[in-house]
Amino acid sequence: MSENNEEKKISEKVVENVAEKDSKATKTATKVSKDEKVVENVAEKDSEATKTATTGKKKKSAHRRMIERRIKITVIIVAAIAALVTLFFTCIASYSFSEKAWHVKFDPIHGYSYTFYLKKDFMPAHIVIDSCSKGSSDVTVPDTLWGIRVDEISDNAFKDSVKTVKLGKNIVRVGEGCADKTIVLPEGYGSMGFLTSFKDRNGSGFYYKALADKTLVAYAYFGDEASYKMPKTFAGIEVSKVVEYYANDGYTEVYAEYAFQSATHIPYNMHRVQLIEKEGIDPYANMMDGATTRDKLRGKLLGLPQNYKYNPDGTPADGETAIKLAIVQRGNGVGKTCGDVLREYSARDFVSAVTYITEMTAESLTSGEPTFTEWMIEGYVTP
Repeated sequence: MSENNEEKKISEKVVENVAEKDSKATKTATKVSKDEKVVENVAEKDSEATKTATTGKKKKSAHRRMIERRIKITVIIVAAIAALVTLFFTCIASYSFSEKAWHVKFDPIHGYSYTFYLKKDFMPAHIVIDSCSKGSSDVTVPDTLWGIRVDEISDNAFKDSVKTVKLGKNIVRVGEGCADKTIVLPEGYGSMGFLTSFKDRNGSGFYYKALADKTLVAYAYFGDEASYKMPKTFAGIEVSKVVEYYANDGYTEVYAEYAFQSATHIPYNMHRVQLIEKEGIDPYANMMDGATTRDKLRGKLLGLPQNYKYNPDGTPADGETAIKLAIVQRGNGVGKTCGDVLREYSARDFVSAVTYITEMTAESLTSGEPTFTEWMIEGYVTP
């Protein structure tokens, strides 16, 4: 009986030991399983990190390539601009410091060579067309180039193949070489506040000014008497007034150039200019029909000098004053004629003096009598 109990106890211990070993094995297996999971998690994280790093490298590589591409494009653009600037300064244009102007030898976009004058004193920036490369029969001169007004056309600017030239609305001067072409004045001409001048000194011998009615006055002549011929048209435009033949005396040439350059001045009759040179205001005053008007005019003229500008020593303070005195007093009073005084100063001073005297004497005139300025621009003949 006791032996059976002993065997039973031994069996129970064996079972307990086996159970204990199984428990330890289970725990060991569980621990191993957990460790394997940890390893798997670490490996997975390492894999994800590797993928992230690889993706980052790819992203960085793409970003770098984009930057490099932009740098290359920028370098190409800068090089192209530098090449264009070099070409512009060496082959296409040059700058004149004395004139404050760019001389553009060729503009492939517009088909002109021209001089771009920068703003100087009271003169706004403007362009003078030197030549036109267009070979078509009809050419339209633009109002502006690059936003800058085009106001003048130089001598012989158009090819022989050009037959018709339509002027831009800002053109105020046209040089030689257009006699064989048809000039078309812009729409609205006459209401723009300026007049266009034409040179044909090498052809008909005249300078012309287009009046508000779109006809021309041939106001200055530079040929000899044998060659003088009244023109009926110039460049397809009707000539309504022509100055009769006169011999230039030097000052009339100076005045003719001023009238050509001026965009607003209606030219004086050269015969009247020469009368003023010789006799001052007298030819105008003597022209008046009524004695009363002449007396009123002379009385007004005698009072004008006291309104002029003088230096402390009593000499004229400027050219306009000197010319006004010479016109009213028929010279400077010390041996010089009115013409002598005129030649000492600019034609602008002469025009200003005539304008002033006109304004000061207008109230002394009776109805129908011309003002001094009106008398100066009359006397032309019809061809």
